[in-house]
Order: sequence, then structure tokens, then C-alpha cells
Amino acid sequence: MRAPTTVALLAIILGAPGLSLAQDTQDAVELSGGTMVSQKPSLPKLRLTNPQREQIRKAVRTEHNEIQFRQKTTQPAKDFTPAVGAKLPKGIKAQGLPAQVLSQLPELRDYMYVKMKDQVLIVDGMTNKIVDMFSETQPLA
Repeated sequence: MRAPTTVALLAIILGAPGLSLAQDTQDAVELSGGTMVSQKPSLPKLRLTNPQREQIRKAVRTEHNEIQFRQKTTQPAKDFTPAVGAKLPKGIKAQGLPAQVLSQLPELRDYMYVKMKDQVLIVDGMTNKIVDMFSETQPLA
């Protein structure tokens, strides 16, 4: 007979609500002080203003790093349609934002960017998900 697991013991001691509490922390590690630390951290929601987007657009437009779909690694992403919430396809690598942007907007240090299909995609560096996007070629009012 197997010994009961910690989750099962918590469920018995705390009742049904205890089970969901234990499940909520399954992706966390307990530190020696008892603090739970998530193993799936996430960045705070990004809320760029149009002037901030324009600042980023101006800083990256002279960078010659637009994704080209002629390379073997990027060819599969040719049919990808960028959208907020979408994960970058394999073969597409985001880059760190230019130093001039980070000096003005240090809260973006954990974000990256990709220039693709005439768009600037702002990407969560931990999840590779697109969190914002705007035109690379059209100034923002």
C-alpha cells in the first residue's frame, strides 16, 4: 500500500478547499522560510502609451534586423500572423531593446522585440509571447 502524498494529506486535513490550495502551488517551490516562489513567473501587464511606442519605433527602425523568410530557420514562420497573445513561432528570435530605449524606459528591460511584416512586436522575454505590437513604418500620433 502506498503512503499518502502531501496533497492528499492536505486535502484530508483541510477538506476540499485545501486540495485546490495545494494544486495552486504545484508550480511553486517552498523556500526555507516557508515562502512559496512560482516556477512560472510572469511580467506585469505592459501598458505602453503611443509616445512610448513611437520612441521604440524610432529607435529600432534603423536596426537592420527585419525577419526575412528566405532562411531555412525562418521559412516556417512565413504564414504566421502576429497578434497580441500569440507566441513567436520556432526559428524567430527576439532581441533586447536598444540601450537608448532602456535608459528612457527601464521597465522594459525584461522585454524584447522583433521586426516582422512591417510591425514591431514587443515580446515577453520569459514566455516569448507578443504583448504589444505597432507599425514599424507609420508614425504613431
